[in-house]
Amino acid sequence: MSSKIIGSILIVAGTAIGGGMLAMPIISAGVGFGGISIVLFLIWLAMCYTALLFVKIYKYNPHDAGLNTITKKYLGKTGSFITALSMLTLMYALISAYITGGGAIISTNLKLWLGITLSPTLSALLFTFLFGGIVSLGTKLVDFTTKWIFTIKLIFLVIVIVALLPFVKIENLMTLPVERALIFSAVPVIFTSFGFHVVIPSLVNYLKGDYKQLRFVMIVGSLIPLVIYLIWELSVLGSIDNGIFMSILQTNVGLEGLILAIREISNARVTNIAVNVFAAAAILTSFLGVALALYDYIKDLGKSTRWISNSYSAIALTFLPALGFALFYPEGFILALSYASISLVVLSLILPVWMLIKAKKQANEKISMGMKISFSGIALLSLIILGTQVLIAAGKIPNVG
Repeated sequence: MSSKIIGSILIVAGTAIGGGMLAMPIISAGVGFGGISIVLFLIWLAMCYTALLFVKIYKYNPHDAGLNTITKKYLGKTGSFITALSMLTLMYALISAYITGGGAIISTNLKLWLGITLSPTLSALLFTFLFGGIVSLGTKLVDFTTKWIFTIKLIFLVIVIVALLPFVKIENLMTLPVERALIFSAVPVIFTSFGFHVVIPSLVNYLKGDYKQLRFVMIVGSLIPLVIYLIWELSVLGSIDNGIFMSILQTNVGLEGLILAIREISNARVTNIAVNVFAAAAILTSFLGVALALYDYIKDLGKSTRWISNSYSAIALTFLPALGFALFYPEGFILALSYASISLVVLSLILPVWMLIKAKKQANEKISMGMKISFSGIALLSLIILGTQVLIAAGKIPNVG
């Protein structure tokens, strides 16, 4: 297997396994392991399928065609505008969440190890300037960096899981949902945790449109997060009593609550270090993948406008809006991940189906009955996710985390 394919698989997996994974036990605490496992499998199946549809669209297009180029071709100006709005809001929401989470981890560790206290503003700026520059240098450097950080992430995840597994109890895994509505509350964040579709145009270009290689990359790259998520959920939910976990989260929201819950299970120094390193690596790999996708999209979006297509302008447009949100709303980590699901529905569920239908129509190809049935399932999932987010915003379904 070539280095390019391995790197591409890790970009897919690394983009998915990020802040959403850290939020996962938090939003799963009231659901239970059994319920969340079913949700994870169904969402993975849908996201893997639509990723393959997305790749198939490039059978009818050159490999270097950007997302804006192909949406204009098939969906016209209106479709292109909707895609641009969804892409930009999604990417900015995710990047701001990762800047917030990454900044918090930097400040926590500087205080813990060096006794240096940084404000949320300085820590967010430090994270952005340290790692934003990698993205501006292109896919090859992101590929190289992601391989190393992903390896570090897996090593320290294994350390955390090994530390927690001796505390896993069957009765904790058999816990039923505290409220049925909490299963629906968990769906938007779980869905966002499989949000790797944004890197597909960059990877299609990177692998020169090789359909067989891209198909393999999408299946393996998305399967890795599913397996890791299930093991991660089993380790955390199985090793701490649901009532204790819920009470910790009531007084300590977000990542702090998760870290405190893990310390409640195992207060060993090695576990605390491993959790911190894993959290940092998880956020960083996602940050790199998402920022690369946004950077490439902005360059494609503004290729006819000199000041936007300029690399310095594109990098500024990639990071400054997200950095602004992170600075003015430093506690918006899970909020940003939840609302990112609205835009992700458009980009990863509706858009691939819509564009493939148009592509097949232009090529005078028929859509099979099996495809029509699967498209109906994708439409139903889209309605569930969008409806859930609307009900959460209206206060009809309890929010989590």
